[in-house]
Amino acid sequence: MAFDIHAALPALLPRLVAFARTIVGNVDTARDLVQEAVARALGARRVPEDAAAYRAWMFKIVRNAALDEIRRLRPEAMEEEPAVDLWRFDNACIAKITVEQGLAALPGQHREIIALIDIAGFSYSEAAAVLGVPIGTVMSRVTRARLALLAAIEASSLRPMKTRHGS
Repeated sequence: MAFDIHAALPALLPRLVAFARTIVGNVDTARDLVQEAVARALGARRVPEDAAAYRAWMFKIVRNAALDEIRRLRPEAMEEEPAVDLWRFDNACIAKITVEQGLAALPGQHREIIALIDIAGFSYSEAAAVLGVPIGTVMSRVTRARLALLAAIEASSLRPMKTRHGS
């Protein structure tokens, strides 16, 4: 049975958007980047013919589009923080928000490797192919990124929370 690109793409879209959002920090920009990446992919002359290679190829296109966007925009435009009332959420939501804030505090290279390995579920060899680096580099980057994420989360839990009234 031949690999069907048109059947594989819709299932990939949410993961591509999540990956792009991890890089650029804004869901609307991430959706735009994925749309651009899909247009590039559909217009490509050569497309990988198996599912794993196609998935890695699509993530690489999204990554390149995100990096182009970061270069184009000012860094402060990419750091929008939504106004969230934390007290309305249960523990799982608070944990998710905490990790997202920790990720946002990391340098782009750390966010990117965590997004590929821990969020998108890529193997080290697949991430190495997407990033164009050796597997050993991926392994050391993910270790450093996870330690940095843990430190960012711990540091944020030590800071007093801001309230609506500025106290």
